[in-house]
Amino acid sequence: MSPGALRTFAATAAILLAAFAAYFDITAGFAALTSDGVRRVDLARSPRALPPIALIDEAGRPLRLSDYGKPSPQATFVALVYVRCQSICRTSAAGQSWLQHTIREHGLEDRVRLLTLSFDPANDTPAVLADYARRLNADTGLWRFATVSELRERDALLKLFDVVVLDDGMGGYSHNAALFLIDREGRLARAYDIDRPDRAFADYLQWAGS
Repeated sequence: MSPGALRTFAATAAILLAAFAAYFDITAGFAALTSDGVRRVDLARSPRALPPIALIDEAGRPLRLSDYGKPSPQATFVALVYVRCQSICRTSAAGQSWLQHTIREHGLEDRVRLLTLSFDPANDTPAVLADYARRLNADTGLWRFATVSELRERDALLKLFDVVVLDDGMGGYSHNAALFLIDREGRLARAYDIDRPDRAFADYLQWAGS
C-alpha cells in the first residue's frame, strides 16, 4: 500500500471510529435508538433526585417537587401536559385515568399516587387545573394536578424530565411525552411510552413485590 493510500485509510478509519463512539454515546451504549429511548435507559441506570421546584396545585396550595423526593411507602406516576392540548396530552390523560381505575381495583390507594404537571402556567391556573381534574373524574386524594408557580421554574422542570416544548405557531405547543415513575426512594426512576400505562403498572407490581 502506497503512503498516500495508507494515510487515506488511516483518516477514514479515524472518522469511522469517531462516528462509532458518538453513536455509542447518544444511544446509551446501543441500548436505545431514539431520544425517548435514551431517556428511558438513562433513568433506569441512574435515577434522578427531585429538585425543589416551586409548584402550585389545583387547590391553590404551594408545594415543591422535592416533596415527592423523600422516601415514602408510595410511588408516583407522573405526566407532563398542558390543558389546552388536543393531541398527545389526551393520551396522557387517558393513561392516568386508566391508572386511577387500576390502582383502585387493586386496592393500592395507599401505595400508588398520580401527579399531572402542567408546563403552561400562564394558562393553567389552579382554577383551570381544578376544572381539568373534574372533567377527568379525578380523585384528588389520589391524583394531584399542579404547575410551576413561576415561569422561570419551567426550564428546570422540563430539563429534569427531558421534555422538549416548542411553540407550534398556533397558540399551542409541540412536545414529547412519557409516563414517568417516581419510586419509593423519591427518585425519578423510570419512563414509559405514554400509551402503555398497562406496561408501567405491571412493571410497578413486579418491582414492588421484589
